[in-house]
Amino acid sequence: MLDTDVVIEVDKGRLELPDAACYISALTLYEYIRGKRDYRRAKELAEQVYYVLPVSNKVLLLASGIWRKLKTAGMLVDDRDLLIGATAIAHELPLYTLNRRHYERLLEYGLQLWPQTPRGQAKPSSKPT
Repeated sequence: MLDTDVVIEVDKGRLELPDAACYISALTLYEYIRGKRDYRRAKELAEQVYYVLPVSNKVLLLASGIWRKLKTAGMLVDDRDLLIGATAIAHELPLYTLNRRHYERLLEYGLQLWPQTPRGQAKPSSKPT
C-alpha cells in the first residue's frame, strides 16, 4: 500500500509505479486530491491508477484501539497517519512511505513497512485480504 508521499512523488515523476496492483487508503486519496486545482479530475485519474481501500468498520475499530493504547502511553500519532497505517494493517499490506518515522509507533501493532528503495523504484504490493 502506498502512502501519500509516495503517490505525490509518482505524480511529480520522481518515482515510478511497479508493474503490480497498487493500493492506497481513502485518506491518501483525500490528502492527494485536496491540493489539486481540479480535484474531481485528480480523483478520477487516481482511481484509474490505484485500488482505493475504504476506511471500513474494521479499520476504524483497529485505529481506535491503537489510538487508546498510544494515548495511554503518551505517544499519539497524527490521525491521518493512524488511519492510513490501520488500513495497511487491516488488509495485511506493507506500507511504502518516505516518512517511516511517522509510522514507527505502529510497528508493534502489526504495521509492516517496505524497506527504503532507491529513488525511482517502488516495490510491488500484494492483494489485500
